[in-house]
Amino acid sequence: MFLIIGASSDVGNEIVKDLIKYDDVLLTYRNKNNIKKIKPNKYRIFYEKLDLTDYKNIDKFLKKYSKLLKNIKFINLATAKSDKIIINLNTIDIQNVFKVNVLSNIYLCKKLLPLMIQQKFGRFIFLTSKRASRGDVGISLYSSSKEAISGFSKCLAKEYYDYNITSNCIKMGYFKTKLFEKIPKKIQLKLISQIPNKKLGNLRNINNVIHAIVDSEYINGSTIDVDGGI
Repeated sequence: MFLIIGASSDVGNEIVKDLIKYDDVLLTYRNKNNIKKIKPNKYRIFYEKLDLTDYKNIDKFLKKYSKLLKNIKFINLATAKSDKIIINLNTIDIQNVFKVNVLSNIYLCKKLLPLMIQQKFGRFIFLTSKRASRGDVGISLYSSSKEAISGFSKCLAKEYYDYNITSNCIKMGYFKTKLFEKIPKKIQLKLISQIPNKKLGNLRNINNVIHAIVDSEYINGSTIDVDGGI
């Protein structure tokens, strides 16, 4: 089963549309209005609202679907941001971004690991960001939280490789998404100018990398850049 956290973005919708062809999909969302319902053919798809800041809610969710969680391919797309320069950040901003981007990942992994160990199979895939690793004005919380997940993934990869459990990050460049369109036009043009072919990426390239990670026990502890060569 593909367990996709935070699948209500256009990136999530595109990934789900592809992965449902290969296995059951259990996806979570924050905003139901952004979900594009897919009519599956061979496999099943389950939709569930999930509050990533509430551990009891996460526990309830995992208990509800525990019997379906087999051969788990965990993909976390959930992202919280606070577009403020550092001096303007407040404690609520800091707590919310790190609860969603870091702490929920750690908690979900801790809860899923016993099942993966028992089944001797597991794939953890975290989506991170090239812009986050390079840093930029106003994205300090986003940047630091995404970089924290990169370090967590490397530790996860080393601790559980004996059980055919791998952990990797996909570091996305700039893609034609609603999130990118929200960036001011001047900054969009600046970011696109950094791409060698001066074109935004197609989301099918993310799906290609997901399939490679799922199919291989030897891609482990990696951060795979999918960025057009920035």
